[in-house]
Formats: sequence, structure tokens, C-alpha cells
Amino acid sequence: MKKMSIVGLAMMVVLGGLVSSALAAPYVSGSFGMVSVNDADVSGNNSGELTFDPGFGFIAAVGNGFDGLRGEIEMAYRNNDLDKFSNNNTTGDITSLAVMGNILVDLAVSETVRPFLGAGIGLANVEVNSNVFGDKDDTVFAYQAIAGLGFPLTHVTTLDLQYRYFATADADFAGAEAEYQTHNFFAGLRFDF
Repeated sequence: MKKMSIVGLAMMVVLGGLVSSALAAPYVSGSFGMVSVNDADVSGNNSGELTFDPGFGFIAAVGNGFDGLRGEIEMAYRNNDLDKFSNNNTTGDITSLAVMGNILVDLAVSETVRPFLGAGIGLANVEVNSNVFGDKDDTVFAYQAIAGLGFPLTHVTTLDLQYRYFATADADFAGAEAEYQTHNFFAGLRFDF
């Protein structure tokens, strides 16, 4: 976790400096929504298939934009309960805490709706707490694809509805490697300065 914090802080400083020097419209945003984790193949120790219940997540971001292009740094948390491991009921949950650098493009369609597309890379600490795997975590490379609609509410406030595909490299939980791929549906507000 300490390694992720140091790397995340370094990413924020470097990307934040690049974004703020190149772009001119700062904003902050926050979103909350539903997270669905794909069934995960687990290999190595305790191999099998792990399934999950729907969960929740939230995202906080700071960014800058100019002429339809936005760059942002986000911190995102996701939580899902475990459902079954190889058709046996299991208890516990899986969480991820990610620091991501994103690039987004706003598409000029109309004044009332503004679609946007984006992608991001970063690091995620994926942690599992269960009766099968115990309490294990791993910090791994993370990536995402973003598609959404922005609805301007005022000249400084936008309602964002978005879909995110968020995934990581396989996390190693003390010899058991597991996939982590999610589908996310978020609603939130973006505030321009």
C-alpha cells in the first residue's frame, strides 16, 4: 500500500503539472455508482472460478480542460461482496483503490448534452478478504475506458452519467492469481472553476 501511495503521489505531481501548464479550465468532480465484477478465473493456489455480487464505487477527480480536451487525476474505490468460489458459497469481499491518469475528449453535439470519451492508466491496490483466500492484497497496473454524457446544469456545474470498463493486471494473492475486470455505471457532478 505504501508503494502505491508513493507512485500515486508522483503520478499526481507529474501529470498535474503537465495538465495545468497545458490546459486552462480547472474542475473537480465526484461520482457514485454500481460496480459489476466479471467472474474471475483463479490460478495457482486455490484455482477455480470466483463470482461476485453487484457492488458500489465512488470516484473523486481533479482536472483541467481546454477546447474539448480534458486531463485529470482520479482516485477511485470499488467494493463487491464475494458470491461463490467454484460453485461453493464463500464469504468476504474484494475492494480496489486506484489512482488513475485520464485523458477525455468532449464531443460538441449541443448545448444541452455533451458526450465524452476517454481512457486512463494507473495503479490499483486490489484486496480480497475471504474465508477461502484470507486477507491478501496486491498493487497492480490498471487501465480503463470511459464513455459518458454530460448535461450542463449551470455555467459551472455539469451532471455526468458514465460507463467505465475498469480492469487490472492479474493480482497475486499469495500464490493465487485472479483476474479483476469491472463494468461501472456512475452518476456525478463536475464543478468548473
